[in-house]
Amino acid sequence: MDLDLAQVRAFVRAADELHFGRAAAALYLTQQALSKRVRRLEETVGAPLFVRGRGPVELTGAGVRFLPHARELLVLAATAARSVRGEPLPLKVDVWGPVHRPLSLLGELVSAHPELLLELSMRRSLGSALDAVARGDLDVAWGRPHDLGRPWPAGLRRRLVCLEPIAVGVLAGHPLAGATALGAAELREYGLWIPFEDRPPELTGLLRAYAAALDVPITGTALNLGVEHTIADLRRHPRRVTPLGAWWQLPEDVVRIPLRPTPFLPWSVAWRADNPHPLLPRLLKLLPGPGTVRFDPDREWLPEPDRADLPRTEARAS
Repeated sequence: MDLDLAQVRAFVRAADELHFGRAAAALYLTQQALSKRVRRLEETVGAPLFVRGRGPVELTGAGVRFLPHARELLVLAATAARSVRGEPLPLKVDVWGPVHRPLSLLGELVSAHPELLLELSMRRSLGSALDAVARGDLDVAWGRPHDLGRPWPAGLRRRLVCLEPIAVGVLAGHPLAGATALGAAELREYGLWIPFEDRPPELTGLLRAYAAALDVPITGTALNLGVEHTIADLRRHPRRVTPLGAWWQLPEDVVRIPLRPTPFLPWSVAWRADNPHPLLPRLLKLLPGPGTVRFDPDREWLPEPDRADLPRTEARAS
């Protein structure tokens, strides 16, 4: 049986989209051309791969069974082509954003293990990266797997890697700038301000849950253009108190103050269970495991869903 990779690619994209029009547009084809490729593939494999009718597009049983092998064929073909040119296939990893722990952690790993060839992206939301992982456009995505507003996708695995502490920032000269740490009593007077309202949901959900746990008012503004924009807004509104990473590099006029209890942004990796990329097991082995995570429930804070991701001994301590 000779399989045409263009036909296999058309099938995989149509299976991901479950919509022939969107799949055709993604592959820069007409819908008629994509349908013809899928039909020819079905003739080759000897079975219909899609249920066709007036209802939504669905995979047949044969289509469900063929899909993981089709994905693997495309990866192997790309790997073979790169090997001829002496180009190994990079592992496509979304690190969420430029200032958070995943990017620096991967930088440390690549420095120590140059064989880890990575191609990075920054979608700034695990929710927007999960579909790309499921389609095979990404191999790994980082993020917080809770408050996504959707069920966890079937076929995707995840693992807690690390906790990034959250502090607050105020401008120099702010009444709280001299504090060694801030708790509920100090925060209630000024409240917390975040540079977004409901996106990304996994981050806003965590920060709003922390504010609710301390009975602290929290407000947000809709536009988030990154750390520099957040700092500029802080300068325009000098009485604001805003959460930020405890490890971030900040300008001299911004004072970082620890929080008590200390909230954490948990970072997990997500990947497709049937992903055949040869570098994926290597990366997962090199990343810290949940057993390296340390959490003190008497002085630190996580939402209940994230506590369930902690190692068992840590979860019991909470």
